[in-house]
Amino acid sequence: MTSYHLSDDDDRFAVSLTVGRLGVRNKDTISNSLCDRIEASISSYLAEGSRGLGAGNAAPVLRSLALRLTQDDPSVGEIRDLIRALPSAAVAQIEARASRLADQFPACDTVGSDLLGWAENAASSDLIPLLRLCVVEGGAMVPGQMRPTGRQSAPHFEPVVFGHGRAVSGLPKLAGGRPADNAEVRLIVHLAVDWRLATGFEPEAGRDGHSAFSGLVHDVFGWIGRSKKAKFSLRTYWAMVADKAGTHPAADQTAGN
Repeated sequence: MTSYHLSDDDDRFAVSLTVGRLGVRNKDTISNSLCDRIEASISSYLAEGSRGLGAGNAAPVLRSLALRLTQDDPSVGEIRDLIRALPSAAVAQIEARASRLADQFPACDTVGSDLLGWAENAASSDLIPLLRLCVVEGGAMVPGQMRPTGRQSAPHFEPVVFGHGRAVSGLPKLAGGRPADNAEVRLIVHLAVDWRLATGFEPEAGRDGHSAFSGLVHDVFGWIGRSKKAKFSLRTYWAMVADKAGTHPAADQTAGN
């Protein structure tokens, strides 16, 4: 299953701000619980979207891998999990780059012939530096995002992966392709359950990010490269909820929030 991890400096901080809007006392505990659930929901979404799809759809996983590789002390276990989660087209792309680098860096030859087998058994002293060489092309510090609260999150490092970087000036966005069958709406269903279980609150209707829950959904969709689909997917989700309940949300909730 595709493994996704929130970054501590930006993503988890954003969740903490959202939970803080609820006015709860045990904010840190709730925020950590919600983050863990969100990671599992995003992982399920990515696993659904990557089955049988090309390397472009692996963009969020490649970004997560690159972020782990550029940490000061990356977890070898997490790196191996992310490698296992890559679609075959992305594996082939990394192997092709390793083969091209082998003339300058002979150790890359093994990576180029069997990335998955090598990654399972390579020592950490080889795994991390060679993957950095084959996956990460550099990066840049980018400004933090503006939140619905009006606060801006801290600047953070964004890696460049195969010529793409999320929010890196002058480069195309690191975003995947279009998954099928309303996978984004199913992701919101999972996030709504995560929200209830972690916070004890019902998600508040809205689609523009003004409510705490819709703001969280916009954040999540931004992290996985689906920002443009957040509003429409929320509208579809709330229409589905209304149909099941036999009610219709107020116009100011579905159109203005």
